[in-house]
Amino acid sequence: MQQNNTISKSKPAVTLRLAFAALALIVFAGCDLPHSNAPAEHGSLRITISSQDGMQPLTLLPDASMEPAFYAISGSGPFGESFETTTSGGAAEISGLRAGEWEIEVSAVNAEQTEIGYGKSTVAVEPGGQAAVSIAVRPLSGTGSLSLWLSWPADQVSAPAVTASLTAPAGQPQPLQFALDQAAGTADYHNAETEAGYYTLALQLTDDGAVIAGAVETVRIVRNGHTEGHFSFDDLNHPTGTVDIIVSPDMEDPLEVQIDGAAAVVAYGESQSAAALVTNADGAELDYAWYLNGSHVGAAATVVLDSTLQRGSYRLDLVVFAAGGSRSGSASHSFQVE
Repeated sequence: MQQNNTISKSKPAVTLRLAFAALALIVFAGCDLPHSNAPAEHGSLRITISSQDGMQPLTLLPDASMEPAFYAISGSGPFGESFETTTSGGAAEISGLRAGEWEIEVSAVNAEQTEIGYGKSTVAVEPGGQAAVSIAVRPLSGTGSLSLWLSWPADQVSAPAVTASLTAPAGQPQPLQFALDQAAGTADYHNAETEAGYYTLALQLTDDGAVIAGAVETVRIVRNGHTEGHFSFDDLNHPTGTVDIIVSPDMEDPLEVQIDGAAAVVAYGESQSAAALVTNADGAELDYAWYLNGSHVGAAATVVLDSTLQRGSYRLDLVVFAAGGSRSGSASHSFQVE
């Protein structure tokens, strides 16, 4: 653990500044402030930092790194006393603090010197004792930008339309309005002020009202970051008859997700099953959502696609959320019915 502490006895409490944090990180490495002769009305404080709510990103990701390089810590206490320090680990010890109530603020800073997370708490320092406080550092609230591009073979689609939505955990779908260029076979969407958080992105490409392609992905938005996704629908499924799809309501969660057991080619009139494989759930309760060409078809760890699928190209998508929506991931599998 690298740590550098500065305590002020007279200046007012200050707000964390990333310029200070970047400078303080390279000044010197230490453990505790040398206050062995601190008077009895002073005490010490141990700060433990935890990164929560998915500081590590997943599927459609923002351009900014969400991996903390170090933490900038400041505290303001009785009689205008304050301190500032940085640590590259998950804990810091501050000694020589005047007894009383202290407000502690922590900013997570990435390798590009950008603040990516924040947390604060209050703690009472007792004379001659050591107080302890645990501070959860969470991603910053605010807005970021989202850009999406779709493409398809223009000569194969006569009346294209895009149906799309973003859905937050436990939220309602927010429709997205795409700008279409029918001659080029493209569509795009841009929003510079999307609320930070995880979302399920659902896309469907239709031709004269019939769904011919679809995709579902997990999307992450962070404050002042830019997230973008490109979708190429090269294999279109022009149905020759009616496809009956069984839809089970539920919105679910993942992280590092794989689809296991699905075949690349399925014989016409046969069914196939697939299973979700999440490699880093860490014991978290998971919810699952399966989509076939953008339509919801299952809400369990496994899914069975029945034998009524018509011949054509299909994309099976899986979205998984951890309980509370703090982490999410997705996977996809393309197959043919012949």
